[in-house]
Amino acid sequence: MRTSRAIRLIMRVFLLLLASSMSFVSFLGGYSALLILGNEDNIDLDIDFEGDPFTDPLNFEIDIEFEIYNMGYFDLEDLNIEMKLYLVYDWVNLTAGPQGDGRNITRYVKIYEDDKSFKTIEAGEKKKNSITIDTEDLLKINLTEILIYSDKTRDPVIEFEAAEIIIKAKYSLGLISFKVKIEDYKLGDLG
Repeated sequence: MRTSRAIRLIMRVFLLLLASSMSFVSFLGGYSALLILGNEDNIDLDIDFEGDPFTDPLNFEIDIEFEIYNMGYFDLEDLNIEMKLYLVYDWVNLTAGPQGDGRNITRYVKIYEDDKSFKTIEAGEKKKNSITIDTEDLLKINLTEILIYSDKTRDPVIEFEAAEIIIKAKYSLGLISFKVKIEDYKLGDLG
């Protein structure tokens, strides 16, 4: 056998092994992502409110704690969570606007928009992370106007809603990146 044939044969075997191993890693990564995202118990979200933005706005906090269980074979890297939070209420007898007939109109006021990055979650690890949103993090809104004009007969009077929660991460040694978007998620309410 000539030297050039031997080198070509070695290169073919090397490329076959490389392609096979990359295919196997991709399969494990996809399967692992399905294990994590396919079971709703693997991602847990808990929200707590402290204080009342209308009576004591300086001591109002929203604590969002989430727990992710990485059931897969690889580390979950570059975990990033983006959120857009809204305060939802009914404006009593709003006469301006397209209706003009004095009906209550549901208003959505953006109070928070930001993203947070977190550390790597290793394979097989369950990790808790939290996002604390205090008064300085909230966008400037007129709470007095909302308190005066909100419909007190509505149940609940004020709601907090996440218009978007976007979870992004990389998986399988950075070969797979995914993005999960949750829309219109009710966080809680006041009154």
